[in-house]
Amino acid sequence: MKETLYFYNSNSKKLTERYEKADVSEVQKLLLQTFEKNSNLLEIGCGSGRDASFMTRNDFNIIAIDGSKNMIEEAKKIHPELSNNLFHKTLPNNLEFDKKFDGIYSIATLMHLSKIDLEETILKIHDLLNSNGKFLMSVSLFRDDIDEHGFDDRGRYFLIMSLDEWINLLEKIGFKILEAKTNSDGLSRDGIKWLTLVGQK
Repeated sequence: MKETLYFYNSNSKKLTERYEKADVSEVQKLLLQTFEKNSNLLEIGCGSGRDASFMTRNDFNIIAIDGSKNMIEEAKKIHPELSNNLFHKTLPNNLEFDKKFDGIYSIATLMHLSKIDLEETILKIHDLLNSNGKFLMSVSLFRDDIDEHGFDDRGRYFLIMSLDEWINLLEKIGFKILEAKTNSDGLSRDGIKWLTLVGQK
């Protein structure tokens, strides 16, 4: 995770510009369908603040976190309306809040964790949800740009698991799977396929 965070801290400005242009209309549509208006949501791995801003404009109450301090600073610059709701927290150790949430979502973040850290993070997500709260996650299901150890040429780590492995992990922790869908890449990269899962506590 350390090498991955180094990449995001070192390239935060360029990445922010790129993320703001990505076509994530399918995932954002699913976010609107999954969570009830005016509910209190936590976003894990907010990056440029793109989705947190989108959800705020659509009448959701958002707290958003990211493991990269520099990404948080860039997000505050381009989405000043989020400034008081963006926080630097790393996974899994800093995922602590003194409140619970109606819903939690994480787009393109959890696949950067090791299996051990991933399981601990999803356990914490389950604990942070109110009764019947929903969790939406989007991760890369396949990538052709990583080596046999899961690293790309920029030093970022990606955990690749099958659809069944992701579903089994969520169910083991106590989530009921409501939806599972795969989709192509929002930045039009041919060798990357994404998985979006929605679970309920």
